[in-house]
Parts: sequence; C-alpha cells; structure tokens
Amino acid sequence: MAVYKERQRGKTGMVYSLLGCALIAACLLLLVKNHKAAGVIVVLASVGMMVLSVLVAVNYFHTGWSVSLEHYAFIPWIMFAIEVLLAIYICYIGFKHKHYIVSLLAIIGGALTVWHEFFAGHHAPTGATLVIDKLSIIMILIIGIIGSLICIYTVAYMRVYAHHNHDVADRRVFFMAVLMIFMFAMFGLVIANSLMYLFFFWEITTFCSYLLIGYTKKPDATANALKALWMNLFGGVALAVSIVVLAQVTGVTTMDALIKLDSSSGLVAVLVFLMALAGLIKAAQMPFSTWLLGAMVAPTPSSALVHSSTMVKAGVFLIIRLSPVLGDTTVGRVVTLVGAFTFLSTALLSISQRDAKKILAYSTISNLGLIVMCASIGTVASLWTAIMMIIFHAVAKSLLFLAVGSTDHLIGSRDIEDMDGLLRTSPMLSMFLIVGILGMFLAPFGMVIAKWAAMKAVIDTGNILLLLTLAFGSSITLFFWTKWLGKIIANPYQPSAKKNKVDALEKYPMIILAFLTVLTCMTFAFISQSTIVPFLTDMFGSTAVSPINDEDSNIMLFMLMSLFVLPLFVLQFIKRRVTQNTTVYMAGENVGDNKRFHGSMGQIQQVQLRNWYLEDLFGEPKLLKKSIWIAIAVLIVGVFMIAGGSLL
Repeated sequence: MAVYKERQRGKTGMVYSLLGCALIAACLLLLVKNHKAAGVIVVLASVGMMVLSVLVAVNYFHTGWSVSLEHYAFIPWIMFAIEVLLAIYICYIGFKHKHYIVSLLAIIGGALTVWHEFFAGHHAPTGATLVIDKLSIIMILIIGIIGSLICIYTVAYMRVYAHHNHDVADRRVFFMAVLMIFMFAMFGLVIANSLMYLFFFWEITTFCSYLLIGYTKKPDATANALKALWMNLFGGVALAVSIVVLAQVTGVTTMDALIKLDSSSGLVAVLVFLMALAGLIKAAQMPFSTWLLGAMVAPTPSSALVHSSTMVKAGVFLIIRLSPVLGDTTVGRVVTLVGAFTFLSTALLSISQRDAKKILAYSTISNLGLIVMCASIGTVASLWTAIMMIIFHAVAKSLLFLAVGSTDHLIGSRDIEDMDGLLRTSPMLSMFLIVGILGMFLAPFGMVIAKWAAMKAVIDTGNILLLLTLAFGSSITLFFWTKWLGKIIANPYQPSAKKNKVDALEKYPMIILAFLTVLTCMTFAFISQSTIVPFLTDMFGSTAVSPINDEDSNIMLFMLMSLFVLPLFVLQFIKRRVTQNTTVYMAGENVGDNKRFHGSMGQIQQVQLRNWYLEDLFGEPKLLKKSIWIAIAVLIVGVFMIAGGSLL
C-alpha cells in the first residue's frame, strides 16, 4: 500500500511539474534580459512541456486522475488576490485608454469575486478540484506538443521580426514570457473541475491575449487588443455570474456536478446559457468574431498559439463539457444556430480575402462554428465529430500559421497573390503550406473525415436547415482553399529565382507539425477507438459507437496512402520524358521573356495571374456587418426564448 501511494504521489507530481514548468519559465523570462538566454529557457521549457504532457497522457490514459485541493486553503486566497489585482490593473487600462467599458467590466468582475468571497457565504469546492479524463488528455497533448512547438518557433521568428520591424520596441523576451504564462493557464483550464479554478485560468488567458495582440503598441494593435479585452471580459462576467449564482442557489461548485443538474429547470437553463455565452465569445463566434480578426495584427506565433490552436479551443472545450445540459434544449438549439450561422457566414467572407492571415482567421472562426454546432447538438456522433475536429484543426491550422509567418519574412508579403513561384524559391515552405491546406479541405484528410461524420450526425437530427448549412459551408471552403493552393503550386518563369533557407528553429517545428498532420489522419481510427469513444461512453453512460465504421476507415486510409504513392509513379514518368523549353502562349504574341506579351493595339502588357475574390458579393463591407446584426438578432431572440422558458 505504501509503494502504491508513493507511485500515485509521483504521478501527481507529473501534473504539477507540467504546470510548474511553464510558470517557472515565465518567471525566469521576466527576470532575464539577454535574448540568447531567453531563447535557451524557452526551448528547454518547451521540450520539458512536450515530454511531461506525453508522460501525463501515458500515465493517466487508462485510470484518469483527480485531486481535491480543499485542504490547501492558501491556494484560493492566492488566486483571489491575483484576480483582484488583475481587475484593478485592467480597470486602470480602461481609464488610461478612455475605453470605459473595459473598466466597467473589470469592476463588475472584481466586485462579483469580492462579494462571493467575503459577503455571500463563500462555497468552497466539495468535490475534485482538478480532473484528468480522456478529453483533458487530448487537450493536454494539443497544448503540450503543438503549443510547445510554436514556442520553439517563436525564438527564431521574433529574432527576425525584431530585425525587420525597427519601428517596434524589441520586447521579444516579454512576448515569450506571456506565451509561457498562457501555456500555464491553458494547462490549468483543461484540467479544472472546480468552477472557481476554471474562472481563474479563463481570465488569465483573456489578459494574455490582450498583451500579445497589443505587443507592437501601435494604434491599430492597441485598439484591437482593447476590443479583444472587452469582449472576453464580457464573457468572463457572464461566466462569473453563472458560477456565483450556481454556488449560492444550488451549492454546485464543480463541472461534474453542474452537468448532472436538471436542464429543464429555468434557472439552470439561464446559467448554462451564460456559461455557453462565455464559450461562444472565447471561440470568436458571431457576433463576437471581430476580436479574433483584429488579433491578426499580433506577431504570427500568438496567432498560431493563442488565436488558433489553444485559446479559442478553450471556448469549444467548455461547450463540449456543457453538452450534457445542452442537446435538445432551448439553450442547445440557440448555441447550435449561432455555430451554424458562424460557420456559413465566415466561410463566405473567406472567399474575398487575399491576406493569408485573414484567410486563416476567417476559416478558423468558420471551423470553430462547425465545432460549436456539433458540440451543442449533444449526440454521440456529433460530439465525436466535434472532438475529432478539434484535433485535426489544431494541428493543420497551427502549421499554416507558422508557414505563413515564415513566408512573410521570406517574400515580405502575406498576400497570396505574391506567392507565385514560392515553390521555386522555397520548396520546403511550399510543402508545409500545401500539407496544411490539404489537411483542411482535401479528402481523405482530417477535416473532410470530420465533416463526413458531421453530415451523418446532422442527418440523424432530421434538421434540414443544419444539413443545408453544412453542405453549402463545406462547398465554400473548397473554393478559397483551392485558390490559395493554386497560387502556391504555380511555377511562373523566374530565371533569377534563388532558393532561400529557413532558420532551423522555425523549420523543425513545421516539419513535426506537417508530420503530425498526416499522422493524425492516418491514425484517426485508433484515436477514435482508444480515446474518444471511451470518453463518450463514460459521458453518456452507455456504449458509444464511432459514426465512421471500419469499412469507411479502410477506404479513407487507402485513399490517403494513394496520395503519397501515386506521385512516386508519376515522378518516374516525368524523369524519362525528354522536354524542350518553349515560349509560353499568353493569349497574344509572347515578347520572348515569358513575362510580357503583345496585346491589342500593339501594346506590350505584363502577364498577370490573379484569382477572383468576388468582393462585390462577399467582401467585408458587403457581408460582415450584416452577418453581425443577424447573429445579434439570433442571440436576442434566443435570450427571450430562454428567459420565457425560465418564467414558466
């Protein structure tokens, strides 16, 4: 028995080491000034987090883990002090920038915390404070592996960023410290069973996002950072209200107790809606999506880590946790409708974008909308789809963000129209972009597998509106991803093109992410049967089944393998062919340099290959405001329906 307890204590130490690794690294980075020393700290901490996240996953994969920290009374007081200090500082930020809604929300959040702690008979958590189940393990691996790779990439990226942006103060060490604090908060958030702990980590991610978006301190960066801050603070207030009222009225202080409540109760419905609203805002769903679009002004690592792979996933993670009290309820239907509308509208907005980061931002919001839609439907098939999409999206989209950041440094532009010839100047970056894009839209890569399952899940609901939304939204993604892919593989005549090298600390994280993108697609059946299906079985209390059967899995794996085998055969034929260089036909007489041609009236014109963006139909001025107002209307109607139901 003594040996068993010692082993359990050692395993528990792994979890605390995982949290401590990020936090200690952040503290060290705030103390050091030397850039090289900071880089070493980040690389070592990132490797440590990767190793520890895998060890935690392996050790708790079958048994799970939970711990109650109620005997450590000092921890809630430390958290309370940090929350109050954070509220005071955010209030100061609001007054400093004359953005008074930020100050107001900080005051409301701080007042709720103080009132709950001192004057309302504070309810300490009575159950497990921290819990690791199979969903937590998936999130820990996403944060620990993908997040750590992005942190390593940051070391090289920020060095180049500082070299190219002389008008921005070089605060890269501070930037990396904030990333480490964010990693700590995300690890804590996905294992928090206590709602008080969940709120604490939730607010830290909000503040870290503000700091990262406003890194350059330029007017646009500051404005966008404040927008992200007030929107997520609003979500934080909604979350705080629900937590405080739950504790005072029902005595519920943990997530596992919350999802067992009667969802038909009017009060429970209102409180669950407030929590879901916090999740929708964090996941940048309409009408709150503008904060994520504005976040793209931040350096690329923050876009990859905070605003694509992890922080926004916290929103959908919360909605998945709440799915037992969503499902076929008024709150569930409202959340489903918001997710579906976000999926379709932002997919349409992606068509008109030519800035690569904006395409990634809109497509991220769109995919998050689809995840929200599936998670809030609340069936086994839809939740399977939502979790699988989180995995596929996190890997492929983080790869794309990093590749776009390196491409920007290489060619000095994020415009996809400037990516002609990238295949010649940087074959490696082109490969990373191609793998990431294929992972997002081409069968049988991950997102298509998930959308296939989503189609099955939606058909089971019998909801024609959702089915049409999924069909049209998925078709639209084919359009904008294909346009971008075409620009990358285009190989215009460039006799002077020189190949460029990518820094090793940028290159190796992208190599690993490209490998993981393919690996997750090839092993999705194993991930499903070993992790997702058992989690759903525990959640629903009955044996869960994957919506994709073995036959479908085998067909998809065969298709995936053929994508790699077929090019090898084609390459053999190409090598044997005898080719002859000729001038290119350009719908007019070629001048002779394959760059210009004789047009009408004898004028010499430059060759231009450009995509259609249909700005008149799907441009931001045409569609964004309308989409926001429609989403606001949906939420207002939903609020009245939920409030009306609670009064009956």
